[in-house]
Amino acid sequence: MLLKFTIRFLSVLLVVLSLAAIIIHFFFSSKFTTDLWILMVPIILGVPILISVVVTHDAELDIHNI
Repeated sequence: MLLKFTIRFLSVLLVVLSLAAIIIHFFFSSKFTTDLWILMVPIILGVPILISVVVTHDAELDIHNI
């Protein structure tokens, strides 16, 4: 059950990271690239955590089912 949570988290992380990379690369000049990556790290990591926790059911994280 924990595998579902991990797969969901990693897939959302990959989508958010790819989207951020595309947006930073194509919409901003190279002068601001490093600053934007530094500012985007909390968002890149926070969105997958929040989505994974909100969508997860109690049974998926139950350690007694192992």
